[in-house]
Amino acid sequence: MENIIYIQKIGEIDQAALIKLKKNLNPLFKEFIDKVKVSPDTITLEDSDYHKSRRQYNASSIIRKLIKHVNNKEYFRTLGVMDNDIYTRKLNFVFGIAIVPKPQFMKSEGVALISITRLRETFYRREDDETLFDLRVLKEAIHELGHTFGLRHCDNHCIMQFSNHLADTDKKPPEFCESCQKELKLIINTIK
Repeated sequence: MENIIYIQKIGEIDQAALIKLKKNLNPLFKEFIDKVKVSPDTITLEDSDYHKSRRQYNASSIIRKLIKHVNNKEYFRTLGVMDNDIYTRKLNFVFGIAIVPKPQFMKSEGVALISITRLRETFYRREDDETLFDLRVLKEAIHELGHTFGLRHCDNHCIMQFSNHLADTDKKPPEFCESCQKELKLIINTIK
C-alpha cells in the first residue's frame, strides 16, 4: 500500500483551493508519504448535519460521515475539506478536527477534517488576502494531519500549537518543531 494523503471534498468547495492545498502539502510531507491526491468524489452535506439556529455544521457528524466514506478503502490518511462553518459540542467553532487512530491501526484510518470558511479575511469583513488564506489553509491541514499520526498539541513554536483564534493560526509556523518532527519520523518508521 502506498502512503497517500487523500484530500476529500465535502459539500460545495472551490476545486482550485483543493488543488492548491495538494500542491502545498506535497513538499511538506514528502519524506513521510508517497504523494497527495485529491479524491475525485464528493461527500454530500445533509440537512441533518446542519444546526439551523447556529448556522453551522456539526464537525463530529461530518467526520463520522467521512470515516464511513473511506471505510474499507485502506487509505493511509484522509483530509476532508469543506467550505462551511463547523462547530463541536464543546466549542463555538473549530477550524478542524481529527481522529487519532489507535496504535494498532496507525498504518491506516487517520482521518481529519478542516473548514476553510473562517480562514478567509472576508469572513471577518476585511479585505481578501489570498496569500494569507492559502497559508492558513495549509497550516490547519498540516495541524490536523499531524493529529492523525498521533501528535498532540505542542507548546513549542510549532504547527501543532492549539489555535483558539485565527491570530493563533497566524502566529504559528507552517511546520513541525524539532521535537514533533522527531516524533513524526519515529511514528512513520514504525508503521512502514
